[in-house]
Amino acid sequence: MEGRANSRNYSPPDPMSRVRQDLNGHHSNRDSSPHGDVGPMLRKVMPKGRKPRVCVVGAGAAGLRCAQVLGQKDIDVTILEARDRTGRAFNKHSGPNWFHGINGNPILDLARELGAIAMSVPELPPSIYDQVGRLLGKEESQQCFELFWGIIEEAFQYSNKESASIPQDQSLLDFFKIKVQEKNLSEPIKKRVLDLCESWGDYIGGTIDRQSLKYFFLEETVDEGNLFLASTYRAVLDRITKDTYAQANIQLSTKVTSTAPPE
Repeated sequence: MEGRANSRNYSPPDPMSRVRQDLNGHHSNRDSSPHGDVGPMLRKVMPKGRKPRVCVVGAGAAGLRCAQVLGQKDIDVTILEARDRTGRAFNKHSGPNWFHGINGNPILDLARELGAIAMSVPELPPSIYDQVGRLLGKEESQQCFELFWGIIEEAFQYSNKESASIPQDQSLLDFFKIKVQEKNLSEPIKKRVLDLCESWGDYIGGTIDRQSLKYFFLEETVDEGNLFLASTYRAVLDRITKDTYAQANIQLSTKVTSTAPPE
């Protein structure tokens, strides 16, 4: 089943979720961690005169930004990236795309600084096609669409609150299967919602059965609207990568297979 509609604008259930706390810290001080100045803390536990060394695994946007913050605190940072390029999820979206959330979104701030063209798009009724290409009726499409996004919101709330107790192997798809059974739905609607939930892979660049429910809260977007990016993420990625190279040693095509404490 395939759905075609603007991304629904949803607000996180908790206005001070972990994502929001990190963004608040980012905007209060761009050159420090939201959890405090990590440099002095690391130097206190290091032998006198020895510079702290930190390895960051993964050169996605989060890994690149982490390395920038640490490098600004005079910490020796190395990034290990299994692929032959930086960017991770940014590279999965090679054409025009979305900024999900415009309230305090640092990526949007950077895109505007670089002259990217972003625009609002009118909210349109959802259009959903079944497996044989038949367009569903408006009422049925709206019902499935609302159920899909409602369960997504429930999953964010559950993951944010119960992450510590959620099994590692429980997926977002598992959560959807539980929720559609709990609701008083007809069997055809249950099936349509489960088919539609596969579209979540379009947002994360993967499949819903591989989306961890335990860490699903990390996918939470910034609230208050979406903007359409007329160009690509390339300029943003190039800028982030350039800034990081000045602060860290990035080793591409280097896969981490295991970790061990120093002897």
